[in-house]
Amino acid sequence: MEKPNPTKLSEKKRIYTFPNNNIIVLENVTELIVSESGNHRIKTKSDEEISLHIIPTGWIHLEIKESEWTV
Repeated sequence: MEKPNPTKLSEKKRIYTFPNNNIIVLENVTELIVSESGNHRIKTKSDEEISLHIIPTGWIHLEIKESEWTV
């Protein structure tokens, strides 16, 4: 199985909203991989710390905060 290549990003904030208004907020998003199941694997970076997150499918809204954004 081939390992997917991450999409490089420089997002200030990514906000996932799930049913029942459950919200996950990620700041300083640097990489994204969308798996075949639809899960999002995300890398964030603060001053000296790198964190990895897995966001499950099922979110109903995604908001991205960025100074420049293209569709």
